[in-house]
Amino acid sequence: MVYYLVRPVARYILRYYYRNIDITGLENIPADAPVILAANHPTAFIEPCIMACFQPRTLWFLARGNLFKNSFFIALLNAVNILPVYRLEDGGYTKLKDNFDTFDACYKALSLGRAIMILAEGRTIHEKALRPIRKGTARIALGALERDPALKEVYIVPVGANFTNADRVRGQVMVRCGKPILASEYLAEYRSGEANAIKNLTSHLRSRLSSLVVQFPDQARANIGEGRLVLHRNDVQAGQTYGITHDGKQLDQELGIAANTPEKDPELAHYFNALYQQGIVDGAVVGAKKRQKQGAVPWVKVFLASLFQLPQLPLWLLAEFIGASQPRHIEFYSPVRFAALAVGTLLIYPTLLLLLPWAGKTWLLVSIFTVGWSLRQLEKVQQWYANRKMERMVAAERGRLVKMREEVSAGIKSFSAEEVVG
Repeated sequence: MVYYLVRPVARYILRYYYRNIDITGLENIPADAPVILAANHPTAFIEPCIMACFQPRTLWFLARGNLFKNSFFIALLNAVNILPVYRLEDGGYTKLKDNFDTFDACYKALSLGRAIMILAEGRTIHEKALRPIRKGTARIALGALERDPALKEVYIVPVGANFTNADRVRGQVMVRCGKPILASEYLAEYRSGEANAIKNLTSHLRSRLSSLVVQFPDQARANIGEGRLVLHRNDVQAGQTYGITHDGKQLDQELGIAANTPEKDPELAHYFNALYQQGIVDGAVVGAKKRQKQGAVPWVKVFLASLFQLPQLPLWLLAEFIGASQPRHIEFYSPVRFAALAVGTLLIYPTLLLLLPWAGKTWLLVSIFTVGWSLRQLEKVQQWYANRKMERMVAAERGRLVKMREEVSAGIKSFSAEEVVG
């Protein structure tokens, strides 16, 4: 019941929390068969929220056992279909034994043809890399087949979740679901030797996930690659795409750029150092190149957007405070902020709609239904301000930055995912 109450609220917030969410490969998720969605883990829990909200199947989730601290949290997490997986650091060997109950629940869910989502890496770090895959996905899939002879197949769908900036609001998300792995193909090997079958299935899952995740082999390439991705996004005006899409072109291009990132790119480093010294962002340089095509800022719309969103401001400030002050690690900053917005929207706004006079009710409803439009108007002011800084530079310096960018951008080629994967 709680799951179905929370899902539309989370869907509403995700639609404006991120500028664009592009999801491809949903046709690879079986509609009514037992399936495990095995995803990488770039954020604490936003990628499960996205999959719960923007694909039709009801999902059950596995989460770290240290979240199940007391009876209140246990009841709340169970109400949204979350089951615990305990690690040694979550309570020693005593807690590890509780995982048998979780595995039994997963076996039962798969026997009933349900869908489970597992964050296969088991831990989250803000970096574009695919960490080692835990064995739990393979163990659950093969264990379910072994436990229930009537269960003929468990589909494991690799899910690559990619964020332009995982810790920021109004970034982009690119999710791709790959073709399913058939766990039954490893069942005979599992019956003759569990450990080897689990190892091989886990290795296969990692190789399939690797082609769906934008990643860099080392920190040096990560720095260069991130810079190249910024230039590419501004060149193709990726920031102008809004809402929920199913295009996949942006992810194809970013996978290609990541796979072909060189070890060194001194011209790129020189360009970004020049931007830093001038206090300019790359988007402003792009704006300077296209300034003859830019219209005036729609100040009337900006004023209306600001007016419409005043009722939302207290909740945003509260969510920002909670997100910035409560998590110990940056990987939890944005998810906690998102959760605070969701809880506030679910609990505070219905209460206000009951208590406020009609004028207040109307204002709040307008604010709720125009939040996406309003944020787009306010972002135009940000871009205008960045462009103004560029326009006020000495003409020679401005021209130097434009020329530097043209030279750097000319050296960046976009590659399709097919070329990368082969």
